[in-house]
Amino acid sequence: MKKKILFSAALFAALAAPAVSVQAASILRTVGRHPVSAPLATVEDLRAMMHDMDRDIQSGMTTAGYPDLFPLVQAHIANYPQTQIAIVDYQPGQQIDWMLFRRNGKGRVKVARDVTWGGNVPLQAFEFAVDKDGHRYTFAVPLQCGNLALKESFPAPVQVVQQQAPVVQYKEVIKEVPGPTVYVPKEVVKYVDRPVVKEVVRTVPGPTVYVPKEVVKYVDRPMVKEVVRTVPGPTVYVPKEVVKYVDKPVEVVKYVDKEVVREVQVPGPTRTVVKKVMVPGPTKTVYVDKPVIKEVVKTEAKCCESPFHFIADLGWLHQKEEDHVNYGLGRLGVEYVASPQFSFLALAGGAVKAGGDSGEDAFVLDFLVQYNFFQCTSNGATAAPFFAGLGIGAWMTSGDDDVASENSGADIIAELGMRIFGNPTGTSAAIFLEGRAATDELDELEEYGRIGAGLRFRF
Repeated sequence: MKKKILFSAALFAALAAPAVSVQAASILRTVGRHPVSAPLATVEDLRAMMHDMDRDIQSGMTTAGYPDLFPLVQAHIANYPQTQIAIVDYQPGQQIDWMLFRRNGKGRVKVARDVTWGGNVPLQAFEFAVDKDGHRYTFAVPLQCGNLALKESFPAPVQVVQQQAPVVQYKEVIKEVPGPTVYVPKEVVKYVDRPVVKEVVRTVPGPTVYVPKEVVKYVDRPMVKEVVRTVPGPTVYVPKEVVKYVDKPVEVVKYVDKEVVREVQVPGPTRTVVKKVMVPGPTKTVYVDKPVIKEVVKTEAKCCESPFHFIADLGWLHQKEEDHVNYGLGRLGVEYVASPQFSFLALAGGAVKAGGDSGEDAFVLDFLVQYNFFQCTSNGATAAPFFAGLGIGAWMTSGDDDVASENSGADIIAELGMRIFGNPTGTSAAIFLEGRAATDELDELEEYGRIGAGLRFRF
């Protein structure tokens, strides 16, 4: 049994390993599928896009967290050629902090973060930079789609102010004297003492950081006492001992709540019992020694039930997004019963898209901890038909990584169900409600969260 449990734990760890690395940076391999505007060819096209779509781009930069940079970007493009705008080629592997996009060129402008250009050819884009509060922000606009992006940001270079040496000046002096005209040579004015040029370094503005002193406190810790907890479970009622008087040793076997109760005669004191025996002639009194009590020996019944069960799920999931996507869900897996109240589930399967324009078919790999509820009765605690589950899962697709409804990710899963057939220790069927959402989309549950129901078979 120990080898079987160790093998199951190793299998569980191997299945859980892929779920750790499902969250990674988005890799952009093509442009033009989700454009913000039509393709751009010149700076005039870029200026027209910023003028016609100023509200959409301002909304996208607000979502990205940079609303105060929109006026600077708009003014920089409007003042070209006084401001610098270059056309550059980004090589594969170029990282971009964030990029605006419009799914299929429609709807509101959204933000894709931590993007890496992974195409086979260089990405051609307009590039310019704006400075604010001592930082320089480098923006890029791909010519093929017009998706404004923040390539990078860093502290602005410090400007060194130098004073120029004074220029030697020549002063022409003409003096008038009586008599013939006399030409006086030019007076040369020279400035010998030149000021010392010092390097001027500007202090970059920013918040003042106060480093608190480390405070060490010594606290008298209270003595920790060992706490013994009572393990929840059904109450066992031990029947009272029954004293029987028998003439011969007898072994009685009783089955009480999966316990074997054996009554065995043991040596011990005897009690003298008066017994009247009818014999021919006058009545005689005969004294017979009989054993007084038997020892009650209880042996726990051995259970041959395996802690592992086969699980099969059939269900349906719905994702609102913008097109109300539906999925058919199917999973197979195993359940390990650790105690009457806790069990662990490992499931693998797929979610097939059944409707909607967005979303993609996905492979799912889920791990859940299930809690089985108990109810109290007059005879003790018994298993209730309700259960709840919580866990993590992997949602893996072949869709576009920069589209939230199509990309792969790690999901948080919650379940609530009820057994409708069978018993909690054997074959059963149950219905369940399930909700799941990606860990990087918890702030958009209404749009990208998936919720549904299903039927679970346990063998």
